[in-house]
Amino acid sequence: MDVKVLITDNAVNDLRNIVEFVSQDNPHAAERLGYKLLDAAMTLAAMPTRFPFYDRLQNIRKMPVPPFVIYYTCGPEPVVNVLHFWHSARRSPTFSK
Repeated sequence: MDVKVLITDNAVNDLRNIVEFVSQDNPHAAERLGYKLLDAAMTLAAMPTRFPFYDRLQNIRKMPVPPFVIYYTCGPEPVVNVLHFWHSARRSPTFSK
């Protein structure tokens, strides 16, 4: 059974910044990258626990989509919350408790 995947406002802002940055050099590549990251996030609906924990105490997992990482949580309810789309060369984002 698939779960619902929700993209948080922070993740939407991250994705927008990534696409805008890449589009400065190549708008078509930026569009493809944006869809690639969204498509990857949506695959979490099928099996959200397949990726390792980033922070077990906060239930945050990380999904690699090189060179990016998607940070997300999956709760006891059938919902995945995508927290951030993040370039792996950057320092990891901070998560409030």
